[in-house]
Amino acid sequence: MDYEIRVITEYSQQLLDELIQIEVDAFGRGGLNKWHLVPMINHGRVFVIYNKDKPVGLAEVLRDFEDSELVYLFGLSIRREYRNQGLGSKLLEYILQQLREEGFDKLELTVAPDNQSAYSLYKSKFGFEKEEYRPKEYGRDEPRFVMKVDL
Repeated sequence: MDYEIRVITEYSQQLLDELIQIEVDAFGRGGLNKWHLVPMINHGRVFVIYNKDKPVGLAEVLRDFEDSELVYLFGLSIRREYRNQGLGSKLLEYILQQLREEGFDKLELTVAPDNQSAYSLYKSKFGFEKEEYRPKEYGRDEPRFVMKVDL
C-alpha cells in the first residue's frame, strides 16, 4: 500500500470526524474531540498518515513552554484495521526526523503502564527511557510512565 504522511494545516468537518473517530477507537473517552483537535492543528502539529486519501492514523505534538527544546507527543493512534502493520512506527519515525530538522532536542510522551506493547516499542525501537512514574497523571486510577528520547 502507498502511505503518505502530512502535517494538517487545513481541515474539513469530514476530516475532523474521521480523525476523532480514530482517536476515540484507540483511547475511548480519553480520545480527542473537535474542541481539542482544532487547537492542536492551529497551535501544535497534527501529523496524519494516509492510505491513498483515507486517514488511517494520526499523532499530535506540542511545544513545551518551560523547555524550548522539548516537544510533547500528546497522542499517536492508528485505525484498528491498519494496526500491526508498522504504520505507528513509520509515523513516529517521520515525526522524530521532522523534529530533528526543526532543531528540537527531546521528545517526551506518557504511556499507560499496562500498555506494554507501546512501552516496549518506544523503548526498544526508538530508545525512549522511562523518566518517572506518575500515579495520577489524569486523575484517580490514571497512572502513566513519562518517557523521553534525545533527538
